[in-house]
Amino acid sequence: MGGGSVCAECRPSACATPAPETLDLMGALLSSDWETASSSELRYRREASGLIAAYLQWHLERGLRSLPMVERV
Repeated sequence: MGGGSVCAECRPSACATPAPETLDLMGALLSSDWETASSSELRYRREASGLIAAYLQWHLERGLRSLPMVERV
């Protein structure tokens, strides 16, 4: 799998099912809508962060050594 977002009917059974608010946040980040992104709830930021980190590591085919440091900040 290469990543991306699909509807609940089309997605494979083992895929993540992020909250709609998380997808809204990720869309806001993609379009540089900082006001929407900064007003999002922490739980959706954490979920988006996890999805983005997993996606990036999948494409890089390796873990990010600095990720634990970034998560602490």
